[in-house]
Amino acid sequence: MNWAVIGAFAEITAAVAVVVTLLFVARDIRQNSKSLSMSALRTTTEQWNHWSEMIATSGDLADIVLKGNESYSSLSSSERLRYGAYVQSFFDNVESNRSLVVDHDAEKNLDVLTSIVRRRITIPGIATWWHENTDDYDADFVAWIEKLYGDT
Repeated sequence: MNWAVIGAFAEITAAVAVVVTLLFVARDIRQNSKSLSMSALRTTTEQWNHWSEMIATSGDLADIVLKGNESYSSLSSSERLRYGAYVQSFFDNVESNRSLVVDHDAEKNLDVLTSIVRRRITIPGIATWWHENTDDYDADFVAWIEKLYGDT
């Protein structure tokens, strides 16, 4: 056999092996990305469930939330602390959920999130808390919330 033919055959075999390897790597990356997205969605769902459970499992927190929703400034110091933690948990969940939605370009989910936020930011106590605590959040997130607040 001719060495040139053997060399050409080896190069073709190597090229095919590289293409096959790249195809497997691309498939693995897609599967990994899908797995990470599902994990992030699961975590976000757990965060929302925890937020709901906070009020569902604590009658005194429910009373504080009802009072705080009417007027944040009417709360005592300890009530403001608990109400603030409750509202902060909401905005933290919204911020992480929005980041996930924006990163995955899921406009449908952003519409749902926008609707949820619009309903909440019209509540007087939540609006007051938000305006007192915007420094705790990323500037892009604050701008998004402020735009929603201006649209209501």
